[in-house]
Amino acid sequence: MKRINIELLRKGDVVLTTSSQKKPSGIIRSVTKSDISHAMICVSHGSVIDSTGDGVQARNIQKMFYDDSCEIYILRPKDSLSEDVITTIVSYARASTGTRYSLREAVASVKPQLDKVGGKRQFCSRMVARAYAHGGVKLVDNPEFCTPEDIKKSNSLIHIEPSALPVSEEETKAVQEEGDGTEEMRRVTNVLLGKLRELDDKVESVNDINHFVVQNPELDGAVSKIIEESGYLGLWKVELTRFPWRYDSVQMVRFYHSLDDQKVLLDYCRETIYQDKNGDFYHWESNARAYSDLANHYGYKVFRLFAELYLKLSFYHSQRVKAAEIL
Repeated sequence: MKRINIELLRKGDVVLTTSSQKKPSGIIRSVTKSDISHAMICVSHGSVIDSTGDGVQARNIQKMFYDDSCEIYILRPKDSLSEDVITTIVSYARASTGTRYSLREAVASVKPQLDKVGGKRQFCSRMVARAYAHGGVKLVDNPEFCTPEDIKKSNSLIHIEPSALPVSEEETKAVQEEGDGTEEMRRVTNVLLGKLRELDDKVESVNDINHFVVQNPELDGAVSKIIEESGYLGLWKVELTRFPWRYDSVQMVRFYHSLDDQKVLLDYCRETIYQDKNGDFYHWESNARAYSDLANHYGYKVFRLFAELYLKLSFYHSQRVKAAEIL
């Protein structure tokens, strides 16, 4: 088994892999004569966003292991991008969360579609190419219809080596024991959007909720109820319940002294502090401000719910950083 080389990965990097999905992965690899069939964008240290049958979703790279037969590539812009451009690229990917997958257009992308404009739905390479195009960087001839192989051959990107590292038995065991919290996030997000699409099937991403409520203020109450009943607003409580020591300095110290292998915890603390300094969770604070402004302007409950959510996420992130710094 092997994993993506997280140590080399930077925000905005493109990750290409051999997908575990048989369709359309096999079709795309066969037609494009490629060893890869999936594309992702790194949005923070340890996190990527991609488009699969689950829609556009975030994933924890540390929980993603691949068979030795799978290929892994890390690609980075040849020309250094400004922090503003990288933020724009990452923000596009985040704003696409929940957008449904277009199998038909993904398969159509294996043939040149130089002038054709795609629909609102995404597939992996389209989402990556569109995100970069949104930041003013053209990776391929047509971001609307392209394949992972097209991105791999892009003259705008360079390959970063080594892109993959072997996975030890200890790593595998640790991941199995801890589980992957992003799985529940993906499930709840799709439940939420599924209910909202019963009101209007044009709703694709979580970001679309803003526009939908502004255009349909009479549905503010109905949308708010769907959001509250979906469990989306309480996802943050899962980690707080499972790992209370991550958010309390006293518990952090006690936990540290109870461990036989303290290096694992120290590594976690260093990574948490690095993520904070890297601005990986700054979007929670900016989202809190944006939704507070929307709530004040429109007075809608939906915006108040999201403002409260991001304020809580920002608060507990600061608590997590403080606890990590104690060691």
